[in-house]
Amino acid sequence: MKYGISKTPVFMLAMLCLGVSTAGNELYSYIDGNGTKVYSNIGSRNSARPDIETPIESLGIDSAQISPEAAYYEDLISQYSSRHEISEDLVKAVIQVESNYDPFAVSIKNCKGLMQLHPDTARRFGVKDIFNPEENIAGGTKYLGFLMDHFDQNLDFALAAYNSGENTVKRYNGIPPYPETVRYVQKVKSLAGIQDSEKDLRERPVRINRVVDSSGNVTLTNFD
Repeated sequence: MKYGISKTPVFMLAMLCLGVSTAGNELYSYIDGNGTKVYSNIGSRNSARPDIETPIESLGIDSAQISPEAAYYEDLISQYSSRHEISEDLVKAVIQVESNYDPFAVSIKNCKGLMQLHPDTARRFGVKDIFNPEENIAGGTKYLGFLMDHFDQNLDFALAAYNSGENTVKRYNGIPPYPETVRYVQKVKSLAGIQDSEKDLRERPVRINRVVDSSGNVTLTNFD
């Protein structure tokens, strides 16, 4: 079954497990430079800081957009996403986060091409020329489709596995607590226009940390 994308902007903070009162510390959200949604009590609706959005009760849709470079590979993405029953927007988002549409990109972990396939993964999914855009996209979408099936259509698990490996996701029974992987899943979903449902957010409450600096100022944030 093809993975569907919800267009309904539903967000909520499920629970704040704090041992102190949060009076005077209203939570706001903004998108940082990596496309990650940050929750914090720093700033206000009338703040001079341009990156502050609205209070957490009325979160909106992220403004991240798919790169225009995607147009060069539109036909290939459409062909192979359909073949492996993956949303085109999801494939475009993965490519953008992985390689920014550079067919010759090579990472420090030796992952290569548009969808940053490791040579072992490329061989596993029948890719002979890893720098050939068609072969690379074909192999990458096949791998992503495999991960979706392997993790029972759980998109978060599949994306986390694409970034950090299947065995890592199995070991943690979910998204591993690696900042890179957590942000990767968030950024891909944001670019693809995929938003968590109210049910998902209830079952996965946001963990808010309370930090007190040397001057006694209290900061509430979802980052460590």
